[in-house]
Amino acid sequence: MDAAKTGKSGLNPFQLLGSALDLLVEAGVLPRERRPGAEYLAWSAVHGLAILIIEGPLNGASDKEIRSMSERVLLMVENGL
Repeated sequence: MDAAKTGKSGLNPFQLLGSALDLLVEAGVLPRERRPGAEYLAWSAVHGLAILIIEGPLNGASDKEIRSMSERVLLMVENGL
């Protein structure tokens, strides 16, 4: 792991996501059987949208449109987990 890509926690963003998902399992919010690999599903959805905005057909979208799509993707990830 590249220490330059970590924050104060010593974890990179992907590891922080995994830790957050583990905490959701511990809190009983995320069923244990749905936890394996969940970080890859969430990460790919968010990064897929980011690539569409940065390099793809959503490049010209307005801030309002991007905010709306971002909220919907996060809600979709949350509901899907």
